[in-house]
Amino acid sequence: MSEDALFSRRPLGMRMAMVVRQWRATIDRALGDTGVTQSSWTVLMQLRQLGDNVSVSELAEVQGIELPPLMRTLTQLEIQGLIARTTSPYDKRIRLLALTEDGKRLLEKITQVIEACQVRASENIPATDLHVFSATLNQIACNLRVMREEDNKTE
Repeated sequence: MSEDALFSRRPLGMRMAMVVRQWRATIDRALGDTGVTQSSWTVLMQLRQLGDNVSVSELAEVQGIELPPLMRTLTQLEIQGLIARTTSPYDKRIRLLALTEDGKRLLEKITQVIEACQVRASENIPATDLHVFSATLNQIACNLRVMREEDNKTE
């Protein structure tokens, strides 16, 4: 049996996890010369989407990760001069994050590399199929979020 046939027989969740691992490895290889890790580029991309002055706890929630690993990534990004941390003027306990100009420049390069990888990964897939796939992926993410929220209510 071919590798493609074996892959298609696996459960959906397993196939999604395998594709994510392959995607991360592809992007990490493509970004090798930048010295940026997967945890770093995803944080940078989230910060761009969320805008300046997002709190560390908000970023952790959106990233779906615990604070300790996020704090390690943020420290590295700050040392590299890619983000700046400030204190909220309203609550001194809250740390706010923003991309620096160097962070914005690096993020442009990262975005170009990722977009080029996306184009290659979606070769030979009709645009309508990609649209349906994207909508389906969004719905799966929404369903999983609802499941997590429901599970958190019962705990």
